[in-house]
Amino acid sequence: MSTAKRLAWIAAGYALAICVGLAAVAVNELRMSEDIAQGSPGMVAFGDMVLFVLVTGFFGLAPTWFLLRLCVEKIPRTLFAVELLVAVLGLASWLAMKQMAAGATPNGPLATGQLLGLFIAFVAIPRIVLGPVMLVVEAMTFVMFRSRLARALLVAAMLMDIIPLGLFALHMIRATRY
Repeated sequence: MSTAKRLAWIAAGYALAICVGLAAVAVNELRMSEDIAQGSPGMVAFGDMVLFVLVTGFFGLAPTWFLLRLCVEKIPRTLFAVELLVAVLGLASWLAMKQMAAGATPNGPLATGQLLGLFIAFVAIPRIVLGPVMLVVEAMTFVMFRSRLARALLVAAMLMDIIPLGLFALHMIRATRY
């Protein structure tokens, strides 16, 4: 099968995942009582968004697997470099958020603080939210690559995602206990 056909099937898989996510939200809305829907519409909308992301993400795993297999066949070095870059970006995102949460301001010119704010808003927060997704993608790629060096670097990339997520989870657990 040609690459274009494989990409078309992968795109159809992602479209199907989105349709299933939308259907799950529609069913959830239909089953919800009118009192709940009108009483707290913001919370209902947030719940719908979470449901959509979870269902679409789950059904998007299959096309992601095939997309990664195609990338491993056709552009393995590019895929590997992008995954490592995104892993390092994740670590930088967690460190930037930690600095912001600590209230530390950069000691440089005003433009540095503004660039840090833009980085946090448009790169760090989306990357942190997609951390578990990247962890799954890195694990799938780990299974597909056969080189020991590539696997070792992918383990390092996965650790750059697991450790901050684990520390965040421990912090949240500790915060709920006190």
